[in-house]
Amino acid sequence: MGNSNQPSRQEIIPPTHQSVKAGFIVYSPKSEERSIVILEDGELVARETTPPHPVVFTMRPGDLVGVASLLEREPFKYELSASKDSKITLVTEECMESELKRLPLWLLALIRKMSSKTHQLKRATVETRVKNTLKSLAEYLYHKPEKVNFNLTELIREFRFLTKIPAATIQEDVKAIFRRHLIKLSQKDERIYCRVVDTELMRIFADYQQSIDSGKDFIPYKLSLLQKKLLVFLATLEKAEPKTSPEWISFIQEKFKEVEVSQWINLLKLEWFRKRDTDSDRYEMDKKTIRYFLKALRYETNIRGVL
Repeated sequence: MGNSNQPSRQEIIPPTHQSVKAGFIVYSPKSEERSIVILEDGELVARETTPPHPVVFTMRPGDLVGVASLLEREPFKYELSASKDSKITLVTEECMESELKRLPLWLLALIRKMSSKTHQLKRATVETRVKNTLKSLAEYLYHKPEKVNFNLTELIREFRFLTKIPAATIQEDVKAIFRRHLIKLSQKDERIYCRVVDTELMRIFADYQQSIDSGKDFIPYKLSLLQKKLLVFLATLEKAEPKTSPEWISFIQEKFKEVEVSQWINLLKLEWFRKRDTDSDRYEMDKKTIRYFLKALRYETNIRGVL
């Protein structure tokens, strides 16, 4: 006698075989139905659902997607469409359940565990570990030469390839940087181009974002009123000979009588001055650092984003 617990063939729901034309939407995240899609012949592409709808991956004959969607109840977030005439097999939720009932419990548990591990590994390869995407984009942009027009679509594609940050997130970050007037956008021949206005200013913005990440104050915005006055004064000195600490204090006191030794020590901590060489007791202005602080203050509204 047969096992009464074994489902009959009438209870087994078979997969669905379809032939689809190029452009046909095989799956949309808006659909409530879950299914495994197996490509028998042709080509399918998975695209993001937000403009400009970049291709995430391409399926070749023999490829399948949607296993985690059924076994782990994980949503499949991409739109799947045929890029050419194709033949597909759909394994629906009902079909999968009817087949799984035929398997012993230990094998079913093994399949689920393997599916979960595979899904985790796959997700790790496509998910970004970047927490502050805005900072990451700024760091990427300040390495670009300024005042050079870059195709925005290609720039986003390259940055996305390097960081795995979703295109929609990158687009929002581009808008945020554009609102701060750190980049300029232009259009030509129906293409949008991007250029960095000032690479040093972009670096300052990235450093500011880094301070937010670390929970620390951005030093240029913690200067006292006297330090700001000293900064402007030092920036106007086109040429100043290296001096010892007492000589610099006396020189600065001619303009600002309230400056004391403690204030000079703070200026050294800010790295506005550096020793001319290791064995010397003379200090010279670090003009690069002074310009950095001055620019950070001049463009504070841009950096903070309170335009």
